[in-house]
Amino acid sequence: MQNILNYLNSNPILWVILGILAVLLIIAIIKKTFKLLIVIVVIAVVYVGYLFFTGKPIPTNKEALIKHGQELLEKGKDVGKDLLEKGKDAGEDLIEKGKEELKKKTDG
Repeated sequence: MQNILNYLNSNPILWVILGILAVLLIIAIIKKTFKLLIVIVVIAVVYVGYLFFTGKPIPTNKEALIKHGQELLEKGKDVGKDLLEKGKDAGEDLIEKGKEELKKKTDG
């Protein structure tokens, strides 16, 4: 560690390069955080707009928001399970049709 510090102290241009890299890293982190914040705000605005236009009550306190979120998650899980089952069925049908076509081509 001491050797590295001695080397950096004897070459001041490396301090400048390290400083520039640190500034660039900090700027990149801030930009990513800002983009994430913008996405979260847009999602929140779209969600509140959806609730407003559908006439559903907009949750105003933390508990109501959590409860509403849990209800949406449960609905989403149910829909996801249904889609997964339909996808499995469709996949199995495709596999069977593929086997039949392959059998026709190899037999014919």
